[in-house]
Amino acid sequence: MPIRDFTSCGSEHLGRKIRVLPQVSSTNDLLKAEAEAVIAKPGELLLAEYQTAGRGRLERSWDSPPGKSLLFSILLRPQITDHSLQLMGLLVSLGIYDVLGEYFKTNETQPEKYQQALRLKWPNDIMVGKRKLCGILSDAGLDRNDEIFVVVGIGLNVNQTTGDFPEELRSTATSIYIMTGREQDRIELFRLLIKNIDRYYTRLMAEGSDWIANTWLKRAGIAGTMVECRNNGEIIQGKCNRIFVDGALELELQDGSVRVIYSGDFA
Repeated sequence: MPIRDFTSCGSEHLGRKIRVLPQVSSTNDLLKAEAEAVIAKPGELLLAEYQTAGRGRLERSWDSPPGKSLLFSILLRPQITDHSLQLMGLLVSLGIYDVLGEYFKTNETQPEKYQQALRLKWPNDIMVGKRKLCGILSDAGLDRNDEIFVVVGIGLNVNQTTGDFPEELRSTATSIYIMTGREQDRIELFRLLIKNIDRYYTRLMAEGSDWIANTWLKRAGIAGTMVECRNNGEIIQGKCNRIFVDGALELELQDGSVRVIYSGDFA
């Protein structure tokens, strides 16, 4: 697949420069190092066909065979407060979630079965039922000029078969190919993703970040519902009240107390 096809997928603010590499250790790690050294510019994208040390949340590895998924990172320098930087992962997940819903609507004869199963999972996963389709990882940092940046990494399973996943992940991961039985056009999907993430980022620049948490909760459909979280071996059950500006989730426990969750695995 020609590299130039991916590099032409940029949008107004994101992807003016898109680099495509056949293999890297991690797109997030490389782009973050370049951001720290003030080499990479805001809105720059780095896409790799294969990662030797891809990672997800909580330092978990991210496995994907070459040329089957979309693995890319975006450098952002949003003009928001430091404690709101974690909302960038939620913002990107909104852009991807919307695109996937529309993609199934446009390309499938029974889109409703995919749209109904598609869901956002706090903090930054996109699921189909109980199987993971997409993971998002945010890395914030300071460059050598002490200016803040965020690198958001995306791993979307596109054309993997069940056999492409490690055996231990076959019951918990899925891909668009597994869902539909058809190989997908990764370039077109990438173009749609960048365009829609850019749309959300444009709104952020115009309006600030106050709307992100509530918009995410509305899409996720978990506000006011009972959820379960596993955090450092502890199982926490409670009603989801809200998301704070730093991305933390507030749960109201059954005894009436309130717990703020900064990380964990949700069912």
